[in-house]
Amino acid sequence: MEATHALAEDSEIVRLANGWSAVQAYYVLYNATQAVLVAEGHERPKQHEQTKRQFVDLWTYRTAKLAPWSFAAAHPAARESDSDGFLAGPGRSLDTGLHPWTSWQGDQAWDIAAKALRSTRAALIEDRLKKARERKLSERRKAWHADSKTRVQQGKKARPEPKSANLTAAERDVTEKGIRPVTIADYLYRLRVKANYDDITVFADGPATDTEAAAMASDLVDLACATLLVHELRIAARIGSKELVRVMDDVLLRNTAHMGHLGLRRDLHSRL
Repeated sequence: MEATHALAEDSEIVRLANGWSAVQAYYVLYNATQAVLVAEGHERPKQHEQTKRQFVDLWTYRTAKLAPWSFAAAHPAARESDSDGFLAGPGRSLDTGLHPWTSWQGDQAWDIAAKALRSTRAALIEDRLKKARERKLSERRKAWHADSKTRVQQGKKARPEPKSANLTAAERDVTEKGIRPVTIADYLYRLRVKANYDDITVFADGPATDTEAAAMASDLVDLACATLLVHELRIAARIGSKELVRVMDDVLLRNTAHMGHLGLRRDLHSRL
């Protein structure tokens, strides 16, 4: 990511690269999360959902909160959430009505992040509701088949086969409450899916200028590096800074092109 951004600068190439950088940013977080879990004695998760679920426990429900990793969107009834359904927020109401391309500054970063997490959660809710309707329809069809068999045996005409199944308000509520808090891990996963499978052109066509595209590339690099740093610190707390630096030195010896941010983080850890 760092090398691509440096080589592309603010050219049109960076627009094409941003789609892949979004995928890489997710996998930085995905693998960093797994590394911390293994360092803390847990088995390495083998699936995306399992990793994202454990990310919530690693960051959102820890005593010391650290944005953006601890920040999450959930049901208002979720443990530790505020009345709007946010956890580890800034302690004020968040404006999720902001347009995602709105020019913002300072503390409004919380509002933009809140909108990103809430929209990600909304997509997850819709997916879970769809699956709940499918399960309910499957159950209705099983019951229909059994009922039809009985009616035919009794010489009666079978009732029409059910074609759809709507959820009651109570069933919807149970489904929504059952969804875990949504974090930056889920948002980056959403971008990864969009880039890999849905519509990568949004990353190329979204920014109005090449300069904005370059700024996006730079932000993704910064987010990836910060994500690595905070997870490395938690790993160092388990294995020691000296061992972490030794491993980083091994990587740097084999990959001199990565001396940039990795070298800076290595120097920081060596002083801790």
